[in-house]
Amino acid sequence: MADAVARAAAFVRAQGDALAQARLAWLLAGQPVPDALLTELLAGQRADGGYAPFWAPASSSVDATCYRLAQVLQVGGGLERPEVGRATEFLHYRQAPGGFWQEAETLAELAPPWAAPGDLAATLYLTANTSFLLASLGATAELNRAAAWLAQHQAINGNLPSFLHTHWLAAGLWLQLGKAEPAGATLDYLATRLPELSANNLTWLMTTLAQAGLSPAVPLLRDARTRLLVLQAADGRWPSDDLSGRDVTVTLEALAALRFFAKGEYDGDQS
Repeated sequence: MADAVARAAAFVRAQGDALAQARLAWLLAGQPVPDALLTELLAGQRADGGYAPFWAPASSSVDATCYRLAQVLQVGGGLERPEVGRATEFLHYRQAPGGFWQEAETLAELAPPWAAPGDLAATLYLTANTSFLLASLGATAELNRAAAWLAQHQAINGNLPSFLHTHWLAAGLWLQLGKAEPAGATLDYLATRLPELSANNLTWLMTTLAQAGLSPAVPLLRDARTRLLVLQAADGRWPSDDLSGRDVTVTLEALAALRFFAKGEYDGDQS
């Protein structure tokens, strides 16, 4: 285990940009991310507190705003910055009366499948992602409507009619709100899908459920760690799905997952 971490860290040091190096220093040594990098990370905020997506650069997007907040959570600092507060307020404002989130109807012709307004799969994903992030930021009291709306669409076997990553985001929300029944059903469903997950998705699943407080002793997470270690390349990286040069990002996510679920091994356990 220690060897896997060392090889991954060496890959990031050799290939990563300044932000990647700063994130690595935080993951391995708890070193705070420099304020200048946080400023860069949060740049481009629009007047309403949201952020524009690549597919609609003149509009504020729920999904793009969630992405920025997720990046801040990943670097271990900056949650007190005013940009984070404004982004959080934007997301609260965009919640529908029914408890769900979706992109503005004016973006219907531009939005990609995962953000298409009026599409159930996309709305489930945006609701799970947004509410999980807000819960991770401490806004749990305002998210029961979202949790109930998600649960209304859950099948008996824990499946949701949406993308696979919607499942672990929804489970992460339910866990943070203490809703064991829907969370347990979806975790059981995810266990049946684990063998097909790539490194991208394994790290996302693991870091989400870690943030939600799920025990690393749960078989789903033990099995996820085992599979993740198998997927590591000889040069220390974990490859991205799309071959677009995101290997450093995926490798950092893998290190974050291992930090949560195998912290004892960071401290010297060689098992």
